[in-house]
Amino acid sequence: MSSADEFTAIDLKYKESDTHCHQLFAKENASKATCKQKPPGRTLYVLNVPPYATEEALQHAFSSAGEIERVVLQEKPSSKESAPIERMDKDVFCFKVAYVVFAKPGALRKLLKTKSINPLHTEEKPLLTGVDKWTRAYQERIPNPAALQQEIDQYMESYDRKIEEQKAAESNNAVDEDGWVTVSKKSSGVFAQTQGVVKRLEKKLYEGQSEKELKNFYTFQIRESKKNDIISLRKKYDRDLKKMEQIKKAKRFKPY
Repeated sequence: MSSADEFTAIDLKYKESDTHCHQLFAKENASKATCKQKPPGRTLYVLNVPPYATEEALQHAFSSAGEIERVVLQEKPSSKESAPIERMDKDVFCFKVAYVVFAKPGALRKLLKTKSINPLHTEEKPLLTGVDKWTRAYQERIPNPAALQQEIDQYMESYDRKIEEQKAAESNNAVDEDGWVTVSKKSSGVFAQTQGVVKRLEKKLYEGQSEKELKNFYTFQIRESKKNDIISLRKKYDRDLKKMEQIKKAKRFKPY
């Protein structure tokens, strides 16, 4: 458990021209157990980080002492100094804990000695707060018309291409009226027996049976059918007689 005497108070300004400042409390994160995220001799443990401070702004502020490898914010201090860093959600608005990892150990010692850091907000790297931050967030929610139109066009092109591919695949597997399917490499070995095909085949079969059943349904149809059968039999009988006469003539004995 760290005591208050171990920490060094560091003044943090929002702008360089501010007459009042916020105080941070920092110390070297010293741990007997090694942690890759908190390398010994290069990690600064910072408390009382204001809610509006971001990782990018803190990295600029502490860069006055030397090159910064990374800055990580946490909602609460770690249970142990050797515990791994847990990144917090950027939308959480509360006082935070920061772990600042310097590229070299000399930068950390320099910072604790000078107790001086850069302001959070500069013209080159602005940090928006209050109404300006809300205005920027609101403006970012409004999509750019040109970018939105481009995104819509790209989506419609991909959608149209997908529909064309789907139609081409369906045309290869198209089923005709009799239930036959055009076989392709993709549809080989597939038997298409859809409900529509079955209904068409049943309808065709029913129509054929109904024609057969209604062919000799009425009395005059039966009479005409018998009459036509008798006529065809008589014609066949006459043809057979003529054939027999021709055969007999061809087999008669002719010595001279």
